[in-house]
Amino acid sequence: MSIQLKEKVHYKSYITITIALALAGLSELASLFFIQPLLPALAKQYHVPIDNVSIILSVETAMLAIGLLFTGSLSDRFGRKKLIVTALFSGAVITCLCSTANSWEMLVAMMGLLGLTLSGIASAATAYISEEVAPAVASIVTGYFVFGNSMGGMFGRVFASQMIAYTKLTNIFYGFSALLLFISVLVLVILPESKNFKPTARLKLTTMIHGIGGHFKNKMIVPVYLIGFIIFGSFTSLYNYLTFYVSHDPYNLSHAHAGLISICFALSVITAPQSGRLANKFGGTKVLTGLFLIMALGMTLSLTHFLPMVLVGVVIFTGCFFGCHSISLRWVNKYARNNRGQATSLYLFFYYLGGSIIGYCNGYVYTHLGWQGLVALVVSLLCIAIAIATYLRSQIARVPVPDATAT
Repeated sequence: MSIQLKEKVHYKSYITITIALALAGLSELASLFFIQPLLPALAKQYHVPIDNVSIILSVETAMLAIGLLFTGSLSDRFGRKKLIVTALFSGAVITCLCSTANSWEMLVAMMGLLGLTLSGIASAATAYISEEVAPAVASIVTGYFVFGNSMGGMFGRVFASQMIAYTKLTNIFYGFSALLLFISVLVLVILPESKNFKPTARLKLTTMIHGIGGHFKNKMIVPVYLIGFIIFGSFTSLYNYLTFYVSHDPYNLSHAHAGLISICFALSVITAPQSGRLANKFGGTKVLTGLFLIMALGMTLSLTHFLPMVLVGVVIFTGCFFGCHSISLRWVNKYARNNRGQATSLYLFFYYLGGSIIGYCNGYVYTHLGWQGLVALVVSLLCIAIAIATYLRSQIARVPVPDATAT
């Protein structure tokens, strides 16, 4: 086979991989976070206090995080594609069953189970990219996977916020169940089988714990776990309480109109892949530092009482968030010495744990200190993230990339 033909085959394969994984990420995040814009309506329907209603998202993301402690090892043992398809299909079943929940407690429990079920997709997908995609374009493909995530988050939030006025919650669950089922079949059919995957030895709890311990000794990825904790915690805090904030004076937006703000997630089609390109050119830590500074600026702009300026701040923050997440995911896969699926799972564990803990705690901050207090806490967290990125920059020259195929 000529070199030109080989390049053409690889090009077609990368397109298929990008489409399949982006759609998997889309359906995962859509099914997990469509409940977020419904929090005000749920608080009213179930008589749940505002500072407690976000518990449904905290339980969901906490269970997602817990699942990630195991699914990375499962993907290292049984294969990336198999885990992705299984998670999507199982998620379709659980989402359908969520429609039977007849109490707040049951709905919270079922959404937590959904988070646990879908926990394996992201870690398996990013590990698949590291193994099956050429290093020169792996960052870009990862960026498009993150774009699929963001489109899922946007679609889920916007669709749910608009449809709740016209249909029952149970019908919304049926819709997302059908989406997961369709994407599971699509991924099964079009995602190429792994060619470079090498399964780990027989799955043992002691082996998993030993592998986790090895990752925690890696000075190049542990700080990025903390970055993941901060960025998703900040992002979740913003969107958990943004609807409450803009629905009161001086803005007085309806919940349906407030839900449309999530359309700015579409910016990730630019920011996630472009951040990967900039990281390749200038270095991941420099780009992360710049993005954190711009995110802090976006949060500060949301303090104005001029709605267009608030929206500009939210758009800036959101676009930069997806760039940070894309770079962080790629960084972990780049510097993991082995068991990349598990290494990525640990990053995502802290990422979603941050959304669960910080997002929930900021409910009390927002209730007692208002939007100003929430902004102050998020900006403070971003300053910590800048310090971590600065530390990583000082370590790069001392720590070589473990494997050339991971760069």
